[in-house]
Amino acid sequence: MPRELSWEVAPIARGKTTADEVEERLILAIARGKKAPGERITEAEVAAAFNVSRVPAREAMQKLQIRGILVGGPDQRGLRIADFGERRIAELFELRLAIETIFFRHVMRPGGDRRPLVRDLKEILKTMASLSGSDDLVALGSIDLEFHRTVARHSGNELAVEIWEGLAQHFMIVFCRDWANAADRTGEVHLHARLIDFIEHGDPAQIAEALINHFATPLARTKSGAA
Repeated sequence: MPRELSWEVAPIARGKTTADEVEERLILAIARGKKAPGERITEAEVAAAFNVSRVPAREAMQKLQIRGILVGGPDQRGLRIADFGERRIAELFELRLAIETIFFRHVMRPGGDRRPLVRDLKEILKTMASLSGSDDLVALGSIDLEFHRTVARHSGNELAVEIWEGLAQHFMIVFCRDWANAADRTGEVHLHARLIDFIEHGDPAQIAEALINHFATPLARTKSGAA
């Protein structure tokens, strides 16, 4: 009989494509407010700005449109930047709180082994700490995203993970803004360290409170600390 192939192998490492790079730069431009809500962008403009051909520019824009970060204009000509104002951020907060509460309930369930998750998060925290002195907001936003994605994956709730992934690029914009607005980025690292400690030792009855405190913007936390 033919020998069965084992699939217990490491996944193939894939580097970023040009379209991936364009997508990240567009997200960063939106997060930094370089592109205003409703502002129209075109393939030609994006290609020229990043010195790439129209093909990766188009691919990146299509991905962002699927995720709702770019939207069609009223005249259906070109794409426009979605509104990431206070109302949109409040809606994202509401959705994120609901979904991540599900993740935390799963990973903190009685009798569950939290050690693998805690171990993975501490490794991510090391990278976050090493990046905290950097001005690379995409790298900082990405590692923040990976932190919360790791909690999602460990939850085992595949449908909730799919929903969260559908919003991930929106969260990326929020994370980039938070890191940009943080007066002390080491404080953001400590904030994630406290969340790891909560996962390891916290009371599941206080999940909502812990997440609300974690989701607060750097400016809100500064005002709270000064009060």
